[in-house]
Amino acid sequence: MVKPLVHSIKLSLFDRGFYSKELMLTLSNAGYPYLIFVPKNKKVQKELAQMVENEKKMINYQFKLNKDKTIIRGETTLAFLKQIFDKRNKKSFDWAFATNQSAIDMDYIVPTYKGRWRIETGFRVQDEAHITSKSKDARIRFFFFVYERVLQLLWVVLYKEEVSFKKFLLDLYELCVERNRKSE
Repeated sequence: MVKPLVHSIKLSLFDRGFYSKELMLTLSNAGYPYLIFVPKNKKVQKELAQMVENEKKMINYQFKLNKDKTIIRGETTLAFLKQIFDKRNKKSFDWAFATNQSAIDMDYIVPTYKGRWRIETGFRVQDEAHITSKSKDARIRFFFFVYERVLQLLWVVLYKEEVSFKKFLLDLYELCVERNRKSE
């Protein structure tokens, strides 16, 4: 379904809730590269417990999927990173990922995965600017949609480093109220 629409996917990033043998098989068979955050189940915890701080290792994980009374075999690479220091939080974390990429840079796997968070933040930002309308007129709805995108673009280009998007919207609202009061 996606293949005709998308010509190249560099990497698909998934949260731990998507870690499943079926998804990994589907993506591998379709030729799509993936990086999935693996939940810290007992096997993952055992593997991480055997590692030392700042250690990074990859293992080939072969698995079986029972689907419709058929056993399907698959494989993925599991990447384990023990107590990696996060400068932003000033804490160390354990990480586990599944990937079908043959060449993976263990030094960039965590920053690459964190890119997924920026995508989610972008969607949340869009939701904050959402203007609701009961109008059934497509032109009005389209106008509001474009206006939302203009607000978001202004924030990204001019204010993103200074204030949050929500603060930007509230400040803009206050400015409009103040100017409206002065014009009366």
